[in-house]
Amino acid sequence: MNKVQSRAPHAVLALILLATLIINGFATYFDYTLIPNITQVVSIVVLLSFYYLLRKQMESVFITIFLLFFLGDLFSVLNFGEMAHKLSKAFYLGSYLLLIFVLLGKLKHIRYEGVVSIYLVMVLLLNSYFLYMLFGMVKDNFSDNVNLVLYICHGVTLMAMAFLAFAVYLSNESRQSIIFLVLVFSFVFSDVLNYICNLYVYFWIFDYAANMLHLLSLALFYLYVYNHNKTINIREESYNESYMVRNSEKMTA
Repeated sequence: MNKVQSRAPHAVLALILLATLIINGFATYFDYTLIPNITQVVSIVVLLSFYYLLRKQMESVFITIFLLFFLGDLFSVLNFGEMAHKLSKAFYLGSYLLLIFVLLGKLKHIRYEGVVSIYLVMVLLLNSYFLYMLFGMVKDNFSDNVNLVLYICHGVTLMAMAFLAFAVYLSNESRQSIIFLVLVFSFVFSDVLNYICNLYVYFWIFDYAANMLHLLSLALFYLYVYNHNKTINIREESYNESYMVRNSEKMTA
């Protein structure tokens, strides 16, 4: 019964996500920017509402990441000049840095074997080359030095995040590592498509894909946090049960 009750909100959330994908597709095609902007702003609120419907608490680092993403989404849809754009990029950059902080906590469990090391070197080289090519394409489109620094920091942070997520996945092919890897690459491709639309050429399908990948990344991050806290709760319950068993054995001895 409890499993059915816990899965029901997730099923509703999946239906909401599917409906959002369809509605935003039509809205982007017909240039109704208000609908994608609204869904982008309220997505964090909806995810947190579903989370606290099932869980009572969340680690402060995860709350901070959600808050930074919310502020980044909010300023990205506000239209009051270049400052809003810079603030949005700064908040997104802060959230990515905290995601790297979460990944750093997994590094102590990584097993650096021969094949893993080769894969990691290849991923690092490919990411570096891709970042260099992308920067060469759009470097002339930066409006000032602040934007230039923000975009460079974004590129380096995304490359580091993808590298670390892939390293954790290769060492520990768990469900959580797969979820984190997919959400990281969703963020990467979302930002790359945004860069292409904003700095190179606009195409509505790129804009739509970027927004939906961003929304998918947030949903996967919600799932990662939910599973993380579920595992912690299971460990605490098993520890409490074993502690009660030991105490009862001492009392009957």
